[in-house]
Amino acid sequence: MDTMLKKSLFLGCLFASSVCHADPIQDMGLSGHEAGWFPNFIQGQGPMTCRKTCDIWTGLPAETEKANDLVSGRDIASVCKITKDPTIIHQGINDPSSHWLYGNQQDKDPVCTVGWQEASGNLTVTQRKEFMCLCVSP
Repeated sequence: MDTMLKKSLFLGCLFASSVCHADPIQDMGLSGHEAGWFPNFIQGQGPMTCRKTCDIWTGLPAETEKANDLVSGRDIASVCKITKDPTIIHQGINDPSSHWLYGNQQDKDPVCTVGWQEASGNLTVTQRKEFMCLCVSP
């Protein structure tokens, strides 16, 4: 392959990667991405969506998936987690002893929805306005 063609392909891939958003955390493999959890409140702002949270805290995208092929009326689902103590979210406390349940934040609704099955078999769903968002470098 000649040098000019290699340069063209490289520049084309570089341009495409900068304008296309792909899921940075891929299935069936481990990659060296930077990722972190950030509260959806900052300096009196909030509750915010995960996309806005990650943009404000890090300038990076939230870990999101297209949701409209699984859930009608929804477009995007972002990864979020909730805890029983909203102070952790409002004050941005890194508390290793806190316990978390994981869920998703959908579209423009600043709410984290978490569901689980009770020992009795009943399905329980809870929603919280105080949550953390997973932000990932692409």
